[in-house]
Amino acid sequence: DIKFKLIDKYFLDNKWHVYLESNKKLDPHLDYVVCINDNTRIKVKLGKISRTVEFDEINYYDGPLGIEYHHDFTIFRIWSPVAKSIKLALPFLKRTVDLNFQDKGLWEVKVDGNLDGQPYFYYVRINDSFVKVLDPYAYSSAANSLYNFVIDFNKTYEFKYTKPVFSGHNTDAVICEMHLKDFGATLPGNQSSYLKAFNDFEGIGVNYLADLGVSHVQIMPVNAFYGVDEHFDIYYNWGYNPSEYFSLSGWFASNPNDPYNRINEFKMMIDNYHKNGLLVNLDVVFNHVFKQETFSMNRLVPGYIFRTDLNGFMTNGSGCGNDIATEHRMLRRFIIDNLVYFTKFYQIDGFRFDLMGLIDAYTLNEAYQKVKQINPQTIFYGEGWYMKTGLDPNLLASNRTLLPEFGYFNDFFRDCVKGNPFNLNKGLATGGKINRNNLMHAIKGSGNPIQSLNFIECHDNYTIADQIDLTLPNITLNSKMDLLKLGLGIMFISQGIPFIHLGMEFGRSKCGISNSYKESLDINKIEWSNISKYQEVVDSLKDLINLRKEISLFRLHTKEEVESLIKFNNDGIFNFTLNNEYCIYISDNYQRYEVSISGILIYDGKRKNEMISRLIISKPGIYIVKIKEA
Repeated sequence: DIKFKLIDKYFLDNKWHVYLESNKKLDPHLDYVVCINDNTRIKVKLGKISRTVEFDEINYYDGPLGIEYHHDFTIFRIWSPVAKSIKLALPFLKRTVDLNFQDKGLWEVKVDGNLDGQPYFYYVRINDSFVKVLDPYAYSSAANSLYNFVIDFNKTYEFKYTKPVFSGHNTDAVICEMHLKDFGATLPGNQSSYLKAFNDFEGIGVNYLADLGVSHVQIMPVNAFYGVDEHFDIYYNWGYNPSEYFSLSGWFASNPNDPYNRINEFKMMIDNYHKNGLLVNLDVVFNHVFKQETFSMNRLVPGYIFRTDLNGFMTNGSGCGNDIATEHRMLRRFIIDNLVYFTKFYQIDGFRFDLMGLIDAYTLNEAYQKVKQINPQTIFYGEGWYMKTGLDPNLLASNRTLLPEFGYFNDFFRDCVKGNPFNLNKGLATGGKINRNNLMHAIKGSGNPIQSLNFIECHDNYTIADQIDLTLPNITLNSKMDLLKLGLGIMFISQGIPFIHLGMEFGRSKCGISNSYKESLDINKIEWSNISKYQEVVDSLKDLINLRKEISLFRLHTKEEVESLIKFNNDGIFNFTLNNEYCIYISDNYQRYEVSISGILIYDGKRKNEMISRLIISKPGIYIVKIKEA
C-alpha cells in the first residue's frame, strides 16, 4: 500500500481541491485507487504529470518504434508512459492481442505468423475506457486513415536511377513549388496524381520541369491529411491538415486501400524526377495538426503533445487551435525520425517547413545535422515568421542566428517586387514605385544571401498574374508579360535562393482568389495549355535560369562577398555592377533610355550575344551587359 500525506486543500467551484504527497513513486502506467475510508474509493486519473520536465526526461525512449516485420512474425511497438492497457487489433484476422509494458513508456508484443499486408490499429486505455488509436509510426494506411498496414519493405519499388548531383549550397538552388493534384489536373490520361507526376509528357509535366532547368521541385504536403475523401475528388485541400506523418496520402494514389500502392507510386515518381535531373523537396507540417483530439500521439499521451501557456491552456500561434511542443524530447525524436525516414526510404532531397517559426531551433538543427549525414546535399528552408507561442522566442526557429544554414522565405523581397498581397499595394512588377534603398537591399540578399529565399509568388495569396490584374485592371497581354518578365528577372539577378510557383511564368490564375486552400481543382489546376500563350515569358525564364547557372556572381554565399562585389550606380536608370564584369539595368516603365556602354548584351528579356556600344531601353525588364572578359 502507498500512504499519502495531506499537503493542501481548498474549496472552489463547489469542489474540494486536495493536494497529496505519496511515500512511494507512482508509475503512471498503473491503475491506482485512493482509499479515504472504508466507503470512499476514488480512481486516480491522469492529470498534469505529462507536462512536467521530469516526465519528459525519465520517459525518453530511443529504441525502435512502429512495426518490425519478419516473414514468420511481426513485432509491434508503441510509446505511451501513461496508458494502463494497450491492445493490438488485427481486424481481418478477428484478433486482439495485449501489448506488454517494458520501460520508459514502451509497449511491445510479438505476433507469430506472416502478417504482410494485414490491417492493424490499437485500443488504448488511459483512464476508464478504451479508444481506437492509429500507430504514429505506421508506414501505410487504408483510405481516410481507417487503419494501418503491416509492410514488408522488401516488396516496395526499388529505385533505378541515381539522384542528380547538387552542390549543397543554398544559392545554387532554383526551387519550383507544385501541388500534385494541380500538376496533373489537365494532363492527359487517367493515372493517379503520383503517376501523372511520374509519366513523361511531350513539353508538359515532368519534361517541362526538366527543360525549364530548375534544380529542385518542392511538392506540397503528401503525408496523410484531413479535408479530402481519398476515394474521390469531391473535395480539395492543399494538405496542411496533418493526420499521419509516416504514411503517405492515399488521395494521390490509384488505389488508396492497397497497402503498397501509395508507397510504390510515390517512389516511382521520385525515381523519374531523379532520372530527369530534378531533385525533390517535401513540404512538411510539424507546427500543428488538424485535429488535436483525434491525433494518435495525443490519445497515447494526453497533455504531452501540445504546447501550453502558464495557465495550462493550449497555445495557438499556428491559428489552427494547437501548437506541437517540438521541444519535448519524444516529439523532437518523432520529427527527426520522420525526416530521416523520408530521406532514406523515399530519397527525398530537402525539406520546406510550414510555419517554421513555431518550431524550436534545437529540434530543426539536430534534424538538419542527422539528415545531412545521410544526404550531404540536402537543403532545409521554411517560413520563419515569428508567431507568439508558449516558448521563449529566442529559442524558436524564427531566430535566424540559430539556424545559419537554413533558408527563410523573404516577404520583404516579395513586397518590393509584387507588392504586399494583403493590402494590394503595388510593387515594382505590378505598376508601383518603390524605395531605391529597399530594392538595393532586396537585390543584395537582404543581408544574408544563403538565408534569403526570394519569392514573389507561392501557393499562398494572389498569384502575380492575378495581382497585376487587380492593381492594373486595363493592362494588355503584352504589357502583362513584360511585367512578369520583370518580376522573374529581378528574382534571378538577386542574391539568394530563387523560388518560383509552377505556372506563374505562364500567367497562372486562381480567378482572383487569394486563399485557395480548399477551392476546387477548377480554381487551382495547372493550365498547361497556357504555355503557348505566354511562351516568351517561359523562354525568358529558361534563359534566366541558365544565365544564373553560368554566372557564379549571381550565386554569392556571404554578405561580405555581396558587399565587395556589387556596386550600385546613380547615373540615370537604376543599375548595378557585379565585380565590374557585368552591368545590370532595371526598368519599370516604357520610357526610352539610351546608355553609353561598351560590351556584350547577353540578356534583354531573352538571351542575346550582341556587341554594343550603347544600350537602348524602351520597356520594363532586366538588361544584362558583359562589360569585360572574366
